[in-house]
Amino acid sequence: MPAWSSEMGAAMQVQIDKIFKEAAMQENIDDDAVFQEGDGVLAHLKFSFTLSDPGLKDCPLIGCSDGFSELTGYTMEEIIGRNCRFLVDPVPQEHVENSARMVAREFCIAVKDGEMYTVPDAHREPWMPIVHRDDGIFCIQTNARKDACLFKNLFHLKKIELDEKVYIVGLQTEMPIELWDEDQPEEKRQDACRAACRACHKNMGAAEQVMAKHFWFSSPMRRQEDGNDEDDGFV
Repeated sequence: MPAWSSEMGAAMQVQIDKIFKEAAMQENIDDDAVFQEGDGVLAHLKFSFTLSDPGLKDCPLIGCSDGFSELTGYTMEEIIGRNCRFLVDPVPQEHVENSARMVAREFCIAVKDGEMYTVPDAHREPWMPIVHRDDGIFCIQTNARKDACLFKNLFHLKKIELDEKVYIVGLQTEMPIELWDEDQPEEKRQDACRAACRACHKNMGAAEQVMAKHFWFSSPMRRQEDGNDEDDGFV
């Protein structure tokens, strides 16, 4: 895989936007009204993509889409090579979700060690989807942007193996902070988080295929592509 470039970050974001937009248009989510167009809580969420290498010291980010730079306020050059906890370290301790931090850390260690990981029951939130053990984890963590503003980051991490090497791919989105206001119904927050997780889980496979198609030409995923050579924004 070549070193991640700004062109790759921009092209990857084009694909992520396309994947989520098409999925939302194709599916009529009657039981997830918060995900509908218009006034739905999730109607205007923007999803972004990250790629980490657990085989390197401290599991650094080695790639990200432009949306992740927009989400965090950091440039791609400031992001690449750092563990994602740099977004948590500046957060006041009273705002840090320690359970989510532990789950994310244990998941990354398990991937590095070649082990399966299941979120302990004690750390499962009601909005977390029930998934297979190889489907990764879902977390919400308070992060700090470069300008020190705090935001709620919902993210989905999953192990992916390409060319006999293991990576961790991530999809994330900023959840509306007002959902955590004391006057907001708990059910509304749970429904919004559940719907965002569902969107991430549903679209992760397509994001993986984009990576395989454009950066790992010898991988099994690449060979399973349908041969569609339509111009998709990659250089």
